[in-house]
Amino acid sequence: MDYQGKNDVALIQSMAAPPNPPLIDLRQSQPQPPPDPRVAPTLSQPKSSSQRNDGEVKDCVAARKLQKADREKLRRDRLNEHFTELGNALDPDRPKNDKATILADTIQLVKDLTAQVDKLKAEYATLTEESREVIF
Repeated sequence: MDYQGKNDVALIQSMAAPPNPPLIDLRQSQPQPPPDPRVAPTLSQPKSSSQRNDGEVKDCVAARKLQKADREKLRRDRLNEHFTELGNALDPDRPKNDKATILADTIQLVKDLTAQVDKLKAEYATLTEESREVIF
């Protein structure tokens, strides 16, 4: 067979049976998890022994989450103590001492006290004016 004949045979064989795509073994290539947005990406810096490894970074993140949870619990506890104290200051014998009732009663009390202050200011202004008329 001449050179041209070999090319023709190769062309016919390639057209007759499409080549099989290479098989991909999915067990070998594990998908990488997306990068953590809270950790700053490093720009091709060489790793040294002083840098944290992935386990230490995850431990650090977990520790921060626990610290935040502890701080939030302390904050909630302080708020609950303040609500209890406010509820007891309003009416210690109140049967319903939930937060919504305490807030509603506090708002009403502040409105009543503000109205009373305005009334007393007006009364004071009237009495001051009357005392000036009596003196002069």
